[in-house]
Amino acid sequence: MKIALVLLNAEEQPKFANYMADNSLTEFSMTCWRIPNNKASSEAMLAALEAKYRASPVDILLFPSTMKGDELATRLAWRLKGSAVCQALTCDVTQKTVTKAVYGNGLLATLEVQRFPLCLSLSRHLPLQDVALSLQPEECDLETVPQPGELPSPQILSQAQHPLQTAKWVMASGLGASGDAFQPLAAALGAEQGFTRQRVMAGGCDEQRMIGISGQSVAPDVCLVVGASGASAFMAGVQQSRLIVAINNDPAAPVFAAADVGIVGDAEEVLTALVQCTGQG
Repeated sequence: MKIALVLLNAEEQPKFANYMADNSLTEFSMTCWRIPNNKASSEAMLAALEAKYRASPVDILLFPSTMKGDELATRLAWRLKGSAVCQALTCDVTQKTVTKAVYGNGLLATLEVQRFPLCLSLSRHLPLQDVALSLQPEECDLETVPQPGELPSPQILSQAQHPLQTAKWVMASGLGASGDAFQPLAAALGAEQGFTRQRVMAGGCDEQRMIGISGQSVAPDVCLVVGASGASAFMAGVQQSRLIVAINNDPAAPVFAAADVGIVGDAEEVLTALVQCTGQG
C-alpha cells in the first residue's frame, strides 16, 4: 500500500499528518507530491498529477480539505478510473471503507471502496492536534504546464459583488445541463448562470457560481433549475426566489416538489422554446 499526499500549501501538512496517524496509515509507504504553483488551473494540476501517477502509481491520494481539493480528487479519480470521496472523516484500509458526514452533517455514511486508486479530500471538520506529528515522506515537486483550451483564471469577487446577487433571472444548472448550448441560452434569456455542487465538481464552470449551502444563496424574480435533481443542500440556495421553474426529464425528480412550476422534458429543447416564446431567439 502506497499513499501520496497532494500539497498545494505547506501549511496543509500538519492536517495530513494527523489524518495519517488517526487512521493508522503511517505504517505504509508515503510520498508527497507538491504543486508549488497553487495558482495554476485545475486542468494543469490534473495533467501533472495524472502524469506523476502513471509514472509512479500509488493506492491512495490524499487531497486538502478545500474546494480545490474536492475538485481535484473527484476529477483525478474519474481520469484514473478509481474512486473518490470528498470531505472524508476516516479511512479503514483493512476494511476498505471510508466515512463522511452526509445530510447536512446529520448522519455518518460508511462507503465501501471498490476501485483503486482512492482519491480522498479531507474533511474540513477534522481536529488538529496541538503537538505536531513527525511526517517526512519522500517529496517531489510537480510542474504544471498550461493546457490547450483550458479556462482562464476566474475573477475573484466577494459574494456581495457577484452578479448572481442582483440578477432578476438565474439559470441554475445541474449535471443534466452541462452541454455547450446552455450558456448562450442563458444569455438569450438574460439570466445569470449558477451551478449545483455536482456540476462544479465535474469541471468546466466557475466555482464562484456554485449555488447552495456551501455556495451562493440567490433571490431572483425567476430561477430556472435545469437538469438538477433538487438536493436539499442545493435548493436551500434558491428557496428565496420569487418563482422557481424546474426543468427535468425525470418526472420523479425531487426538484419538482420544491418548484412553483415543473416541466418534464429535455432541458435544452424546453429552454430553446422559451427563448423563442420570449422573442429573444
